[in-house]
Amino acid sequence: MGSDPVGEETTLPTGSGVAPPLRVEQALRLIPDVELLGPLRALLLASSRQDNQDVWASSAPYLTVGKRFVQAAELERRMPEALDRARQHLSLLYGAVITALEAEQRGETAAAVAALLEAGNHEELIGRPGQARAWYDAAQGLSEGLANRLPELSVLNRLGRLELEVGHYAAAARHYQRALALAEAAQAAGEAIDACQGLGAVAMEEGNLFGAQAWYQRGLQLAEREKDPLRSAKIQHQLALVALGRADLTRAGDYLDRAREGFERLGASLEMARAMNSQGQLDAALGRPHRTSGAYREALAWCRRSGGAPDLEVTIRLNLAELYLAAERVLEAEEEARRGEQLAIERSLTRRLVPIYLFLGRLRGGQGDDGGFVFFEKALELCRQLSVPPGEEGQAYHQYAMFREQLGQREEARALLERAGEILALLGEVPELKRVRAGLRRLSA
Repeated sequence: MGSDPVGEETTLPTGSGVAPPLRVEQALRLIPDVELLGPLRALLLASSRQDNQDVWASSAPYLTVGKRFVQAAELERRMPEALDRARQHLSLLYGAVITALEAEQRGETAAAVAALLEAGNHEELIGRPGQARAWYDAAQGLSEGLANRLPELSVLNRLGRLELEVGHYAAAARHYQRALALAEAAQAAGEAIDACQGLGAVAMEEGNLFGAQAWYQRGLQLAEREKDPLRSAKIQHQLALVALGRADLTRAGDYLDRAREGFERLGASLEMARAMNSQGQLDAALGRPHRTSGAYREALAWCRRSGGAPDLEVTIRLNLAELYLAAERVLEAEEEARRGEQLAIERSLTRRLVPIYLFLGRLRGGQGDDGGFVFFEKALELCRQLSVPPGEEGQAYHQYAMFREQLGQREEARALLERAGEILALLGEVPELKRVRAGLRRLSA
């Protein structure tokens, strides 16, 4: 699909008797794709560096994580920290099993369910949804035989969240619907609110904004009746995003103001960071670039105050990059995206590199630079390696198709759109699929 502006082989000056470092893509080929070596692959990325020669080379604008360098000695030096993290994680999992066994021996099955859920949560936190599901499934098997339905409610809401995260919207909705029915029967308000929020999130992903609003409103009524200020503020924030999606900017601002007041009163720094990020999106929709930039900067400050939320920080920096790109401040846009890339690499947020490289590809496409294909190819490679949710992979193919179409490469664009359609069709009639079909009709005209 084009010639790679970044050469495969690079000779670096080395000192006497010192072997040159390896490119990350070379090094990763030496690590088998087995689960136990996942932490080692993450450490390899985190310890990689961009060579000073690359910064000034003609290929610099096209560099991706695979073109960074890694030294075996540096990886060895940092190996103990990876082993410590792996031991800690394994210890938590083994400990959860012991706790569950002891609870079951005492006849306290609810406590055993809680221990299994905790283990699944640890797996989720390090990005292993398949392993998390195994723990949750085991917890569900135990919980279904209990007279007390609260443990099963917790399991169902966890399973709903997990399925939503990996893009299995129908499965997520089934878990949340079952949770809501049980919660209402058991008069468990907190779990009912969580289920309503989950159903609202599923509707949002499916593009059903009216359905999302209805579920969030139902959850808000419950939260206000229960005098739960944090849940109330979170749902008001979600309602603001629904209104933003419907271009009802006045209502979005009203909901967002109430959410921010609630978060600030509660001292919820991380939620304030999320709300200020949404405020930036609202200001952008209102055509107020100066206020948009200020909102994003304040969101970054709240991130730091919360103790650090790297995943959210990457999102905010990408939003800033989009703002700069819209203002044709290309250098600043690329700088923000590269800051997000560095953070994602350092904190082992490899999946977050996908939207970063899609953005950099679009940036190059806007300049008529066909070398931007490098970023789309890397994004798709990461989608395959990381088994990202189908919605994200389909969006990657869609954006790549638009890049090819922008360059006048209609046949390549059509093939990419067809692949995007195949992937997105698995999710049902989501908004992205409708846009893909519109693109195919346009190219076929």
